[in-house]
Amino acid sequence: MAFASKTTFSCPWPGTGRAPLPARLSRYRRLQCVAKAGTIKQLPIFPLNVVALPCATVPLMIFEARYRVLFNTILAGESGVEDGLVQSDSPFCGSRRFGMCYVDGRADPSGASRMASVGTTLEIVDFAHVQDGRIFVTSKGRERFRILSIVKDRPIMIAEVEELPEDEAEGEEVASLAEEVADLLRSTIRLNVKLNNLEASEDQLEPEELAGLGPRDMSYWIASFFGDIKVLQQSLLEENSTVKRLNREKEILSDTVRYYSATVALKSLSVSSPASGDDKAKDS
Repeated sequence: MAFASKTTFSCPWPGTGRAPLPARLSRYRRLQCVAKAGTIKQLPIFPLNVVALPCATVPLMIFEARYRVLFNTILAGESGVEDGLVQSDSPFCGSRRFGMCYVDGRADPSGASRMASVGTTLEIVDFAHVQDGRIFVTSKGRERFRILSIVKDRPIMIAEVEELPEDEAEGEEVASLAEEVADLLRSTIRLNVKLNNLEASEDQLEPEELAGLGPRDMSYWIASFFGDIKVLQQSLLEENSTVKRLNREKEILSDTVRYYSATVALKSLSVSSPASGDDKAKDS
């Protein structure tokens, strides 16, 4: 189908968010989420073992035939598109948009994959075709949605979805909390670089999103760093309260900073100890 990649850091915390709740959705399993009613529309769904989040960048490599048709269709009108694969009568032709829902790689006893009912609409911001037919796509997360029903699932899943509401996330309290979480992420990135002897540019150490995004959008963007625990990412995506989302991230990042700080300190001691032992041996 496709794969996605994103640089993440290892998370030492034990919590994994809410466990998937099985509820039948066509031939898939889904995670349940309660939300208020919003705009209802149809959307092509790209199920993948990746949690797409609003404001986050999602890189993909498309190679499966049916998805090459889908992506050439939603990119119709752009230079370099394979016109022979474009379905010009599709309602999504030239839209540049599709939905992504997280699929748990573990099948249930019936053999069906478990797919989350809450996902994110992605908008393609850049793409490149390769001579062998593959498409490299860079997408940006936009609004969240909840799947109401599956219109069809072959060859491409089409779903009726409801856009989920977002809170205002305004005021001094939420702004202060967001800045605290941003500082914790800065510390986490720097400690991770130091611990693993990585080279990092100033843009990597100080991502522009930390200063350019508001509290709500930043809370989603920060969640994109937790890719090693996808159920946690999914629970943050489903959380409707920005304050609750930020507080959960504060808890996670505080634990991470403490863990990394202790590990860096132990590493420094292990490096310095042999030298000290050698000096003592020489003195004797």
